Amino acid sequence: MKTATVSAPVATLWATPDAPRPVLDAIALEPQGDPREWVSGLDDDGRIYRGILTQLLHGEPVLVEEVSQGWARVVATAQPAAKLDPRGYPGWLPLHQLKFDDAVEIARGWLGTPYVWGGLTPHGIDCSGLVHLAFRQVGLTLPRDADDQARATTLLAPGSEQRGDLYFFAEKAAKVTHVGFVTSPGRMLHACSDAGRVVEEELPTGRRATLVGAHRVG
Repeated sequence: MKTATVSAPVATLWATPDAPRPVLDAIALEPQGDPREWVSGLDDDGRIYRGILTQLLHGEPVLVEEVSQGWARVVATAQPAAKLDPRGYPGWLPLHQLKFDDAVEIARGWLGTPYVWGGLTPHGIDCSGLVHLAFRQVGLTLPRDADDQARATTLLAPGSEQRGDLYFFAEKAAKVTHVGFVTSPGRMLHACSDAGRVVEEELPTGRRATLVGAHRVG
């Protein structure tokens, strides 16, 4: 189980990931959504909606119990709710409204997300987008593209890679065209165009043939 803190000005805790109402709650789902603008767009009926459980303030701590498709199931430990969970108030909120200190766990929350070239959302993401976004959520800014990410990180000696490092790949000594997280030596978490989604897997033979090195951030 991981801990995190709320990075949005206000994060709404939802009953389920599909509880937010299309259009009406869009602002409340943004990483830095304006709660005043969201409330001003609600009518009387809109303000009485049981899909909303409570709200969490910026910096509020949570226990993260599950991550899936860009959402996190959490327990808000600063808000007692013994009838629901002795540890605090349970519910769901968008993953990008939380700050973690573990980029791999953030990336793992995107498992199953469709692969889309140039994508950077739960509706579709590419390999370098996944790396860029995961590190951005822990306060580290890497370039957007895989070849630039390789230049911005430190090449490691063969066999010295660790969890949280990055594998880079290139075809026939051309520029780097693919990147993924090392989850353990020889195992990678990445947005895979062949699989059509974000996967975690042992390095396939084809990937090993194009591996140009493992790098470390920082």
